[in-house]
Amino acid sequence: MIPQDDTATHLRPDFARVEPAPRFLPHCTEPRIVAMGLSPMEGGWVDVDPSNEWRVRKLKLREQLGSIVYAVRPEARDAAAEFAELVSHQANVDQVSEGNEALWQASLGVADDLVVMLPDERGAYRLAAASLCSPSDWRLEEKLGQTMAEVHSPIPRLNNEIGGQIERFFSRLPSDRFVQRFNWSIVPHPNYLSREHWNIGTESHDLWYRAERQSLRRLPKTGAIAFTIRVHVCALESLADCDGALESLWQAVEDAPEDLQRYKGLDVLAPVIARWRLTNRL
Repeated sequence: MIPQDDTATHLRPDFARVEPAPRFLPHCTEPRIVAMGLSPMEGGWVDVDPSNEWRVRKLKLREQLGSIVYAVRPEARDAAAEFAELVSHQANVDQVSEGNEALWQASLGVADDLVVMLPDERGAYRLAAASLCSPSDWRLEEKLGQTMAEVHSPIPRLNNEIGGQIERFFSRLPSDRFVQRFNWSIVPHPNYLSREHWNIGTESHDLWYRAERQSLRRLPKTGAIAFTIRVHVCALESLADCDGALESLWQAVEDAPEDLQRYKGLDVLAPVIARWRLTNRL
């Protein structure tokens, strides 16, 4: 699914945080686009930012975009505050903010996006709060309040193949178990916030590798699910230094079903990928 153009994001501030090498290569271990891919948490639960760059970026985005990047539904205030307290503790923040802005203030100390999934009266988990400054082609204002099945509805095959697994996982996740999963994409730009239509020139051959590390844990007091998303972007050519990474990537692209290729924009990128491989001889 290629996102539609959105004039509200045209004033997005520059954020040159392209990494020199891939931090993660999820396609090498799980090439399928639709998969649970859960594993025990490794490393820090959130990525604390000592440089202050992410804080500056998030503040600029909030000033420009407002509720497009941060929102808390009334029923999620307690869960958002509990999430905020845990994140602030991880970031070694002494004073934790209170009220509706607590999760936003906590998010300023980390590179991750922070999402709260709250069960409703029927036990269905809904997206109830988020600080979302690096979304991969989805929009908070459209997804806020939706169930997991509704959030995932644009993704071909997902609800039919693993929707039930996702619901069971959310309902059974204990508060003492932290898990992680990864997503991967090939994109024609290095932007962390990705909401706009891809404007691809006829001679374009620039590509980037985008990987998301997601974590999930249950908040012990409110029972909500705390969901973090840390995005990493690097130039595609940097994968050439990782043994077998590019070969695995091209195989994953080739093996992806047509409907998932369209969802990921790989059909649109096909000529760009062809030019990239010819230019780089890879």
